[in-house]
Amino acid sequence: IRESEYGWIKPEKTVNVDEGGIMAGFGLNSLVIGSSDPRRKAFLKGSQSRTWTSFIEAVTADGSLLKPGITFKGKELQQQWFIDGFRKIADWYYITSDNGWTDNHIAVEWLKEVYLPQTQPADEYDARLITLDSHWSRVSVGVYLF
Repeated sequence: IRESEYGWIKPEKTVNVDEGGIMAGFGLNSLVIGSSDPRRKAFLKGSQSRTWTSFIEAVTADGSLLKPGITFKGKELQQQWFIDGFRKIADWYYITSDNGWTDNHIAVEWLKEVYLPQTQPADEYDARLITLDSHWSRVSVGVYLF
């Protein structure tokens, strides 16, 4: 980001967003979800399936993390996808799609439910800057105009 063009935007309002995913049952046949902080719990769950779960993660220029978005394959969230108590410690945004991938609808929902509220400027004249990786090139222009 060019300092001369965007340096006036506060670091806490400058957000880098990335999307990735994991295949359940791939590798060691387990999925680990949790914080990198060793004082917080992490969960390991094995699976015989090969279903895809994708995630949207975002960090501000000052190092703050926005709530990640987790997309499971399915019609609706299922209780058995979560180890007891996991949702109580992981205040994340969960949603489903037919294939487990992020799509236009999910991108807009994450922007509305997570990005906008968590980056809302206190001063109406403050700006926000979001940088997106190449994944977002598959998202339609409509996402940017929502």
